Amino acid sequence: MDFLKKAKQHMKELEGDLNKATAQLGFGEKSHHDEAQAPIAAAPPSSDSTPATSNINTPATSVAPSTAGGDAPKTKLPLAIRKAVRDDFENKLPELEANLSSVLGQPWKISFDCGHLYTFAVNRFAKESPGKMFTEGIQDYIQQSGEDGKSELNTLASSHIMTLEQTQNPKISYSGCGISGGMFRLLFTGEYLGSNLSSICNELATAINEAGKSSSPDGGAALDFNAKSDIKKNYEPAIGEVKAKLQSVLGLPMLELHPNFERNFAAVTAYDVSGKKSTIFPREWQKRFGRSTLEYFKYLVDQLERQGFAKDEMLQEGYQEVVDKNEIGLRVVDKLQKGHYNECVFENGVLYMQTTPEYWTSNMRDAGAKIVDML
Repeated sequence: MDFLKKAKQHMKELEGDLNKATAQLGFGEKSHHDEAQAPIAAAPPSSDSTPATSNINTPATSVAPSTAGGDAPKTKLPLAIRKAVRDDFENKLPELEANLSSVLGQPWKISFDCGHLYTFAVNRFAKESPGKMFTEGIQDYIQQSGEDGKSELNTLASSHIMTLEQTQNPKISYSGCGISGGMFRLLFTGEYLGSNLSSICNELATAINEAGKSSSPDGGAALDFNAKSDIKKNYEPAIGEVKAKLQSVLGLPMLELHPNFERNFAAVTAYDVSGKKSTIFPREWQKRFGRSTLEYFKYLVDQLERQGFAKDEMLQEGYQEVVDKNEIGLRVVDKLQKGHYNECVFENGVLYMQTTPEYWTSNMRDAGAKIVDML
């Protein structure tokens, strides 16, 4: 993470210089507890799906409106503000873009229409520099998501342009972010430009997921970013040890496990969006998808040990005669044959642990119960 430390150090050095510009532009941190103030001038809200194409390096006499705001009128900034934009923002822009590009590993551009944004500003002293707003949230995201997260953001925001826009998204209270039209968009609602800057990228993983769904031919049935990240973080490093225990308990020289990630994820996703969810259905299950899959196999080990397989060669031989393919799978089905939450079945020489979308992760400890009675 040397590139992150270097980028953060650059941002700290810039904060003092940038505070002057942001104070005059009204880009400072505004707590949601503060009393609301009316914007200096009204302007049409931007569309989250329309790119902001104007460049902030506009002539000194006026600042062209961003096309993200539709037919927003041209805004002529006071001389002192124009000078602050030039001296403390535009002159710093190459370094800000260099830091952002360093963090993300590819060339990126920052496209802010300061003239249009000024119409949403409120006059108060800045508490955070825009440089921090641009990069710190992304750095935190990359620290959590690693190279895969960086790759996803670079792929989905294919233009490699960061914008700052007003949004009508009801899911965003003060500030947030999104990806649309190939751009990574920092977003604010109403007059809350500059509010809650420290959390502006808190839901970047969610934005990655939503952008990934919209770009998926099957409408999001494939694994989303949260699921893929959890599989890599919690399933892949641990499944080898679990597999070795299963082989030992069952006396198997070899064993193949089938987690059926894509099939199970698609089935649970379909139920999740159906509007028929039960009260016990897990929230944010995608973020634990890899860990939950691992736990099904871990609890199978526990069940087999409790049923005496580890020390009984007769039980091991009986199992091997029925499950002659030495394969164990986990699958989500529409309806169980006998169980309520989950069950085990033998099918074509394979042992399957089964559950339904409604009861995904429910009573996982019992997934391997009564295998002895089935032999």
